[in-house]
Amino acid sequence: MNRIDRATKKALRERQRKERATGRRSTAPELAARYDALFETLTRIHCVKYERLDWNDIAGAGMVEPAVRANALEQKARRALANYQPGLIDGLFGLGQDRRRALAEKVLEAAKKDAEIYARAKRAADVHNLDVSLAAGVLALDLSAIEQSLKAHMPAAELAPVLEGLGVHMPSPGRLVVYLDALEFDAIPDEAVELDEGGRSVYVALLPEMRQEMHLACVCSATLRVAAEIMTVVPLDVIDVVARCFLPTPRGDVEQQPVVHVKVPHQALKAMDLRRLEPVSTITALGGRIDWESDRGFAPIRIDDLKLTAPKPPQASQTAAA
Repeated sequence: MNRIDRATKKALRERQRKERATGRRSTAPELAARYDALFETLTRIHCVKYERLDWNDIAGAGMVEPAVRANALEQKARRALANYQPGLIDGLFGLGQDRRRALAEKVLEAAKKDAEIYARAKRAADVHNLDVSLAAGVLALDLSAIEQSLKAHMPAAELAPVLEGLGVHMPSPGRLVVYLDALEFDAIPDEAVELDEGGRSVYVALLPEMRQEMHLACVCSATLRVAAEIMTVVPLDVIDVVARCFLPTPRGDVEQQPVVHVKVPHQALKAMDLRRLEPVSTITALGGRIDWESDRGFAPIRIDDLKLTAPKPPQASQTAAA
């Protein structure tokens, strides 16, 4: 995310907060359920089943024919509409027109479902054929093939609420480093929504410490989920994952800094059930690096010793001397 996008998002969140502070607040009960769903997304996005792709099987599977569009559901609904004859009750109470209107609406619904089924089948065939074409490259740990496969398999829409950006880097053959740009603290909700005794939604301000804890859980949960998604695709024994956030600096501005680093082995993911685990304790159990305190949140961590970046090329004089 570039600086303009980041500034735009921050300004939008600030405007929404001001509108909430000055505007009339709804008490609809579904708002409490919506907040619960948001909290679950921010802190439990890692709760998925880990299953790795078998690229050897994919390579031997061969291409499949593109999906063919069918209108089976729509045709069935149209036959029902065409064959409708008002019965005694419908004729007696003048319900024939309403029945036909309802059947016509079912035709539209059936056509929509046919389109959705076709879209899913087409995407599945496209992804399968792409996987077959990329299998040799992924098995050879070619970064370009890995990136293409990740774009096809990563659930971007599902991860969008907890991520600002994502990238992969291969500093040396066989070593993959994943960089994820986590949500800023500013993006964490500053109030909860609960139900009162009358079943109406009420708004409760969150203490700064509670928001910091939610931010910690969000970053750790996103780190685990991204690790699981990457390891699903990439046939490596272990990967490095670095989560980054914008943090205030002594100069008074903000700067993107690493806040979490963890090595995630395939065997560890295979052995654990992420759906039952808390994100922070899981990162800690994996030996992750975190510098966090409830009163100030994240602080930058040192990762210089991890050699996560590609080595600098030798200078011309050094090359000539060699």
